[in-house]
Amino acid sequence: MKTPITIILFLIVSILEVKAQHYTHDIGAFVGTTSLQTDYGQRGNFASEWNNNGKSFAIAHYLSFYNRTLRWDPNNVMHNHLMVKTELHYLSNSKLSHHGYWAKKKSYGGEQLRAMKGTVRMLNLGVNLEFFLRPLEEYVYPHSNISFNPFFTFGVKYAFYTNSLKSDLGNWREDKSVLPQKYTLENALAIGSGETFAITIGIGTRYKLTEKLDLAFQYNYQYFFSDKIDGLKAEVYENKNNEWLLNIQLGIVYHLNFSSPLFY
Repeated sequence: MKTPITIILFLIVSILEVKAQHYTHDIGAFVGTTSLQTDYGQRGNFASEWNNNGKSFAIAHYLSFYNRTLRWDPNNVMHNHLMVKTELHYLSNSKLSHHGYWAKKKSYGGEQLRAMKGTVRMLNLGVNLEFFLRPLEEYVYPHSNISFNPFFTFGVKYAFYTNSLKSDLGNWREDKSVLPQKYTLENALAIGSGETFAITIGIGTRYKLTEKLDLAFQYNYQYFFSDKIDGLKAEVYENKNNEWLLNIQLGIVYHLNFSSPLFY
């Protein structure tokens, strides 16, 4: 029950915060693909980096400050480039398998690696700060000739995940010998659910479709403070890198309470 309660509290706090403010709000919906880098496969191997992927979906709320200039120091233009993004990001069953030199070997060990299959589902709750290169008040103004507004983003997330493991050679819970030897050691696996913090950085851009509607593209790198997300615990063997992912998404952003600062 811990995970649902945490999500509910997060949503309630976010809604109350939005109600309590009078700044400019946007909402967005995104879909894309995520490449999850784990202990499955060989590090630096192209097949491992691009084949272990899944679909991703996100909804987001944006809080911006450009139309509250009178409440800020008029000499401070930084707020005209900033948005605070609160995001709920879901990664569907990301399929994981071993690729690379060792998995291609014709030995029984290579066959065991190829037979290993994993999945990861993940829900991320996060807050990001987005810095736009063009002033937001100029970009959102209806008669502006600015169509694109690129941005940089940095944030923190809390991830709830569930992983699984199977082998095409048999039921590993009944007979661990179907797995490669290093995964049969005591405490070598962490199959099930867990939670961890993560940091994220990325780039993106907005493209103005209409006065109240933007097309958004974002490309993010997310680093987890855990190596157990895939269910394989690195401390018992040679690979000791934490998990990370690359996320590419395309979405639509709607301006909820647009009001031009020129007429505020």
